[in-house]
Amino acid sequence: MNRTTVIKSLIIACLLFIFPLWHTTQAQILNEFTTVDSLQVGDTFDFAITLSRETEYDDISFPDSSHFEPTFEIRSRQQFKVTSYKDSIHYQLQFFGTADTLIPKLPIQLVEGQDTTTIYTKPVPVGFHSVLAENEDSFRPLKPIFEFARTWWPYLLALVLLIVGGYYGYKYYLQHRKKEEVAQEIPEFSPTPFTNPLKEFRQSIQELEQQELNSQEDFKIFYSKLGDAIRQYYESLYNLPALESTSRELLNMLRNGAIDQSLIDDTRAVLQEADMVKFAKFNPTDKQAERALKKAYNFLDRAKEIDGPRIDHMRRKHQTKMEAKREEFYQQHQKESEVEA
Repeated sequence: MNRTTVIKSLIIACLLFIFPLWHTTQAQILNEFTTVDSLQVGDTFDFAITLSRETEYDDISFPDSSHFEPTFEIRSRQQFKVTSYKDSIHYQLQFFGTADTLIPKLPIQLVEGQDTTTIYTKPVPVGFHSVLAENEDSFRPLKPIFEFARTWWPYLLALVLLIVGGYYGYKYYLQHRKKEEVAQEIPEFSPTPFTNPLKEFRQSIQELEQQELNSQEDFKIFYSKLGDAIRQYYESLYNLPALESTSRELLNMLRNGAIDQSLIDDTRAVLQEADMVKFAKFNPTDKQAERALKKAYNFLDRAKEIDGPRIDHMRRKHQTKMEAKREEFYQQHQKESEVEA
């Protein structure tokens, strides 16, 4: 066998080995499409994925909100079947980033019988376009602390007034002590009222409806109060350290605590906008503030449905606790009265 024949045989063997691999990788073709190159904070844009295939599958699962980074929020999601062998899905996304980022590679699961094949899209770069002026500084330097001359006479005056007040207070106490011992009233037990987290949250967002938004500081106060209202709800109902946690930490706690996904989505949307206003100098509009309030009301309606039984249980538990304290209070008072007699 000469050299030429050997070379031809090796080439044919390589082709026979490579062809099945090429055929497998080409059985599904993914394409990603987006309508923008750069975004500002709060911008919405379209993102689409198309899948071309050569075989039928029992089910095709496209990415949901859990596969996207927190900087992207899904506003809408529509899936289309173009032909028997071509599927596509269209997302409308809202951007909450403060730097250049990527739409990460996203998984598409193809189910055929008991087998599941996962393929991934390519990462899509997204540029960030700041709304700040180029010459505007992120932080301005602190001014030096001004040293004031120390004055001592206010402290001396306060000390004299404290001594005089203490003297007359003690004298008044001695004069009325005997009268109070003779005419001692029977104490009354004052139970601590039950605090309903849903009512507290409703009252907070109703107060925000009356707030005037005429300046960036007004918007900052508005979004801060709205975010704190949601955090207080989780702290009161689920005993989470929500007020002292960052938005990311709180969302992780909610996901780990198996909280309803729609509540998590509304929470993430409100807290992300609040963080953008407080930390990224994002200037919202009146319409965006109205949409934030609408999300809060959606959160309230869903919380009534999901957390209603939990709140009823908390109310019954509180009433039982107050009844036990009432009985303990009067038993203690009776014992003290018997000792004094």
